[in-house]
Amino acid sequence: MRFNDMPVRRVTSVALLLLSLLLTPHITFADGDFGLLDHRGNFHQLSRYRDHAAVIVLPFSYKDEASLRLAEQVSALAPQLAEQTVLVWLLNASDEPALIRSRTASPGNFPVLIDSSQTVAKTLDVKHLGEFLILDPISMGVLYRGFDDISLLEGVLTEALAAKSIGRPSRLEQSTDALDGTTLTYRFIEQLAGRKISYQTEIAPLLKARCAYCHVENGLAPWAMNRYIMVLGWSPMMREVVITRRMPPGQIDNSVGNWQNTHELSDEEMALLVEWIDQRGPREAGESDPLAEPLPVATEWPRGQPDLIIDVPEQFIPATGNIDFLVKRVALDLPDDRWVSAIAYQVGDKSVLHSLLVYAVDKSMQSTDPDDMIAGEHAEFISVYVPGESDDAFGEQAEYLLTKNKDLVFKLRYLTSGRETLDRTRIGLYFSNGTPERRIRTLALEKPEFTIPANTAMHREVMESEPLASDMLLESYSPHAHSRGRSMAVSVRYPDGREEALINIPNYNYNWQLAYRTAEQKLIPAGSVFKVETVYDNSASNPFNPAPEQTLGQGYRADSEMFSHFIRMVE
Repeated sequence: MRFNDMPVRRVTSVALLLLSLLLTPHITFADGDFGLLDHRGNFHQLSRYRDHAAVIVLPFSYKDEASLRLAEQVSALAPQLAEQTVLVWLLNASDEPALIRSRTASPGNFPVLIDSSQTVAKTLDVKHLGEFLILDPISMGVLYRGFDDISLLEGVLTEALAAKSIGRPSRLEQSTDALDGTTLTYRFIEQLAGRKISYQTEIAPLLKARCAYCHVENGLAPWAMNRYIMVLGWSPMMREVVITRRMPPGQIDNSVGNWQNTHELSDEEMALLVEWIDQRGPREAGESDPLAEPLPVATEWPRGQPDLIIDVPEQFIPATGNIDFLVKRVALDLPDDRWVSAIAYQVGDKSVLHSLLVYAVDKSMQSTDPDDMIAGEHAEFISVYVPGESDDAFGEQAEYLLTKNKDLVFKLRYLTSGRETLDRTRIGLYFSNGTPERRIRTLALEKPEFTIPANTAMHREVMESEPLASDMLLESYSPHAHSRGRSMAVSVRYPDGREEALINIPNYNYNWQLAYRTAEQKLIPAGSVFKVETVYDNSASNPFNPAPEQTLGQGYRADSEMFSHFIRMVE
């Protein structure tokens, strides 16, 4: 039965219920975007589902029989909900993440969103388990809140969607006093209750460690996190970007693999920062401001003077507009093969250089086509620069062999800053004497041809490597795609048939071309096969997509896409 085919009697009774709820005096609304991982490692952001009529959120716990039973009852309505393009998310802000992930089957096969910091539940003003919320993914507002009676769901949803269809979204709530569900315990808020959060000793050190290294004066970030008043002024935006997981950049699914420099806020850090912002950024009188302390004077080359300094071709950057990716080649005249232990980056204008990928190509490669110059059949990926980093040092006793028959190729991306500038960036190579114990090898898994259909939210491309010829140590991983990239993942199939997920980047953002390093080098035995996957979102729901009606192919330009997975290993 479709919801809009319901008997008039039911609709009328629900309409009376809605009218009575309009008179409820203590109604609150908690609107806003948010994003969370589910129990399968998929990322869900409310605003990315604008092609759906509504999203039903049901807070529940596997340890709470009433809310779990309610989730099972909703699963019986899954076919009708799908017909109405209505999603159901089960929000778990109560159980341990390991427990949630261990339940491979969920009620109705619905995504179970893991809200272990409880900040999304707090944002939605959830008070009880089993409390239904109907959200509008376009306005990101609450269409309806309340009731723990499944028999009311069909009618209330019909009323909410009917109001939305004529441009009059319902804003109705049932008094939470009428709910029988278990009260949601906000453990972090309880821990913070009765004391003031210190800006000086808690918030400022957190921001310095997680944010301020990139949010610097004349940097690529839109504002400098250099004093309390700046943080206070930007705090609403800070709350939004951490709740949607847009910041800090480069976050991964930390239940997969063991990786460094992934920048996630811990649950405790997230809860502390959001609570401080919600308290309007308190600061004790007389507290010093750690963010206002002078930064250390930057040295020209923090690692010391390089053995070889290479000028990246200077680029004039206009004040405004979009700049496409640039691919530039620089000739090298090495008299001999050299072992490279590290690459340092001296950025000319940090306010405009977004990323810099470094490749080596044979001098015999004569093509001037940018796609050819960075294609895997011609080029070997070496390193990547992103804001906040100054160098790329290879693993212990491991170095990269740069042969004398190589040139360097740079793939550059610039953003405009509101003023004209000339970027003169340089890189420095550090050589070693003698032959190292281990050699850096980069496995580039790239597809030279593929097609992404227009108006497609989930297009998946997969590729497997050839079996490894020898034992290798996994050292780092660099994913690369353009604005339609949605998620990236790498797994390995061992010679005995076992499969293991190595890394999952469920909310890939092309603005951050990061390299992820293993916390400990991982042995990948000979005969193993890597499997890599990129999912693309070429729909209007992708906020970075300039032309969802366009069918895409492979290419270095911004109006094309790339399937590139660079797996750095030590031989």
